[in-house]
Formats: sequence, structure tokens, C-alpha cells
Amino acid sequence: MNPLLGWLLPPLVGALIGYITNAVAIKMLFRPLRAIVVFGIRLPFTPGILPKQRHKLADSIGAMVERELFTVEIIKARLRHPEVREYVRKSLVLYTEKILNIPLEQIIHVPAALTGKSPSSPGEDIQGFLTRLAQGFITSPAFDSVMDKLFSTLADTYGNRTIRDILGNSGELENMVEKIIREDIDFSNPVLEHAITRIVELAGPVLTDSLIQFLKKEDTHRDLETHGRIFLTKTILKLNVFQRLFISAGQYDRTLLERMPEIIDDLILELEHMIYDENTNRRIRAFLREKTRTFIFGREFSGEFVQKITKLILAYLDRPLEELIRQWTASDFSGLGQKVLSLIKQKEGLDIKIRAALDHFFENHRETSLAALFSVEEETKKKIDALVCHEILSMMDKQTEAFLNSINVKTLVSDRINSLDMIRVERIVLDVMIDQLKWINFFGAVLGALIGLFQSFLSWFIRGGV
Repeated sequence: MNPLLGWLLPPLVGALIGYITNAVAIKMLFRPLRAIVVFGIRLPFTPGILPKQRHKLADSIGAMVERELFTVEIIKARLRHPEVREYVRKSLVLYTEKILNIPLEQIIHVPAALTGKSPSSPGEDIQGFLTRLAQGFITSPAFDSVMDKLFSTLADTYGNRTIRDILGNSGELENMVEKIIREDIDFSNPVLEHAITRIVELAGPVLTDSLIQFLKKEDTHRDLETHGRIFLTKTILKLNVFQRLFISAGQYDRTLLERMPEIIDDLILELEHMIYDENTNRRIRAFLREKTRTFIFGREFSGEFVQKITKLILAYLDRPLEELIRQWTASDFSGLGQKVLSLIKQKEGLDIKIRAALDHFFENHRETSLAALFSVEEETKKKIDALVCHEILSMMDKQTEAFLNSINVKTLVSDRINSLDMIRVERIVLDVMIDQLKWINFFGAVLGALIGLFQSFLSWFIRGGV
């Protein structure tokens, strides 16, 4: 045999054996997929190592990923990386730009994502959602707290100040009020004329009731008795001598003076009957209506009426706001919030009124974008984007641990691997480690070649020794 072949053949055979055995060993990690039974005996190493222990493999990979890859520190460090923060900022800028420029008409067509319902008509659910949201907020303790805080703040800030002080104590205030009354209020409007006239007519019975009650007051009654006696005395003095002598002889004057309280009672009673008579009431209403039109709408507001109204309004401008609130509402400023809340919450059909207001709003602003609606300028948008971006990243940083605990990375990875068939698991592992596994085959061939070379050297040494 050729001596050179004796040196080369063992390393080559060893390299081939090392390569094949390593390739077979790697393949046996995955194959066979199921146990092979011959004559009732399961062959060794069947199924393969990974199919046999796939659940342990899945748990180990899940634990490794949770322990080494998806840790709180790693995720937080990545979120704080400038590239990630810049990506979040740019994504947010694009998103808010898109949202702010969408017309309201398109926004009201996306309520199904919020409610999970199919809208029966455009915008129905979004307006229903906003109605429920507004009504829920108005009837919530949070709204009570907001109103209490608002009116408490207003009371502390403006309670002791006058309206003139709040508006600015300008010398032009009187002229401004008079100008508004004279020029900005359309007193020639028939609707306004009817409303004012109607108010005056309705005030008539109230005034007459007040007049009767005033006449029946004890101090007023005494004054009427005194003036009645004076009137009676003056009347008697206007009579001639014989008439006065006749009255004095019969003591009629004394009797009338003594019975003056009863006379006043009878007079008030007759006046009351006359006032409450339907014909008299009709004449009073006609009188008030005519006088209202003559006094207010017949003078073209050239002078006296406007001046009186202006003077009346200015009288309130110099009184503390707390005092005015107490006079108008029988409550102090800080308690006004509860009165407003009571009126709002007791109002029947609150949801209907809110819905109607929203319908009207959407109808008049269908083509308006959010940016135009809220007057969001570029500089304002930048500030909003920066604030929202900061809050999002801050929230993500604070909630990282809770988020990872909620998704349970170990279980997620383990369940995913267990859900795959072994052929796909094999493909995944090979895709990840194909290059490394090739080196295992290569090193097997190298080791086999070295062993073969060692055998050749050992055989030569032995032959040489013999």
C-alpha cells in the first residue's frame, strides 16, 4: 500500500465520520417527532430530545426571555433612548395633525368604535355618547366639587367688589350704558313691545294686592284715620253756619270722628271689591298697557326714559356683588353654586336639552375642524404635542413593570412555543442557529481528522518500534 495513503486515509475517514455523527446528532435533537416502537419496544432516543421535552424547552425559553431580554430595566432604558423618544414625538405630531384637521362631520361617523354599536343614522351614537358623557359629568360629585370651588373662588375674588370696580371705574361707563340702552336694544321690535307690555299687565294684580296689604297695615291704618279726621273737619268747615249748627247739635261730627276706624275699614273693603272686580281689572290692564306704550314706545327714547333706566342700572354698579347676589337669590355668593346645581339637576329633560344643543352645534359646524373650532395655532399645537408626548413617555416609564407583569412574558412565550408544531419549532431554531450549527459540523470534521491523523501517527510509531 502507498505509504502516503496510509497517512491521509485515517484523517479523511475521521473527518467524514465526525461531520456525519455531528449532523446526525443535531438532527436527532428534532427527529423523530414521535416515538418509534418495534415489537412493542420503544427505540432509544425516540422521539427526539426537543419533541420529548418541548414543554420544558418552552418554559426555559420563556424564563430566559423574561429574565434576560424583556426586563423592566431594559425596557425603561429603551424608552429613554433619544431615538425612541423622537420616534414617539414624530408619531404623535402626525397623529394630532390628522385629528385636528378632520372635519366634525367625519368625526361624528366614528362612534361605533366607542360604543360597539352600529349607528342607525349618521352621528347618532357619537352625539348620544357625548350626551351621556355631559349628563353624567353634570350629575356627578366631581361637577358639584367644581361648582363649589368655582363659586367659592368667585366669592373670595369678587364678593366685596362692585360691578363698577370689576368693569373698571371709567368715566365713560355711564355713557356706555346709556348708549347700549339707546342704540343696541331694538325697542321698536313688536315682540319686545308685547313682552314688556305683558310684563306690566301681569305686574298689575301684584301691585294691587300689595296696595291692599299696605292699606291694611296697622301703621298705615292709623295714618288713614288721622287724615280722615282732618278731611272730615275741613269738610264741615266748608258748610254754612246753619249746617254746622245742625251737625253740632246732633253730635254727628263727634260720632263720625269716633267711628273713623270703621269708616276706614269700610273704605278699604269697598276699594278691594272695586279693584278685584273683573270690569275694573280689565280697565286697569288697558290703562297699564296704554301707559306702557305711551311712556316707553311713544317717546322714541329721546330722553327721560333712557336716563331713568340708565340711572337705575348705575345704582347697582356701585353696590358690592355679594350684596346683590344676596338680594336677588336670598343666598350668599358661596352658596350660589348649590342653587345653580339644584336648578340644573332638577331640570326635566336635561338629556334631551343637551342632545338638542349638540345637534344644533354639529349642524352648524359640520365642516369645521377641531383646530379651527378651538383656535389651535402652530405654536399652541407644539406645546400640546410636547406635553402629551412627555406624559405618554412618563406614564410608559412608570407603568413598565406593571405592564410586563400583566402580559406575563414567560407564559406568553411558553404558550406560543407550545402552540406550534415541532416542524415549525425546528425551522425557527434552525433559522436562528443555522450558521452556528454548521460550525458544529465543521468542528466535528476537524476533530475526526485530528483523531485519524493521531491514529496514523500511532500506527507508524508502533510499526517503527517493531
